[in-house]
Amino acid sequence: MEYTEEQKQAFKTQYALRKRRQLMVTVPLVLVFIALAMADKAEGSFFSAVPADVFIPVFFIIIIGALIFSFRNWRCPACNKYLGKAVSLRFCPKCGIALRD
Repeated sequence: MEYTEEQKQAFKTQYALRKRRQLMVTVPLVLVFIALAMADKAEGSFFSAVPADVFIPVFFIIIIGALIFSFRNWRCPACNKYLGKAVSLRFCPKCGIALRD
């Protein structure tokens, strides 16, 4: 399908917004994973103070929520197909539309 220059620019703007939202979810999750890895070895940390029967279900709910958000957010603005695991795409792997300059 042929798109106008305005549509192509809108796709790039939408992709930048989606990428920013994706990073706003991913970076805190990675930091939590790092904190959990460190807390496993340290006594008296915040994570060791929270009972496991509370922490584990809440943690899994957060992970599932982040996954659902990612599968809905990380889509091509033109064809609405999932963009995959790549973080900084120049083109959509499905339809080939330019996502950034």
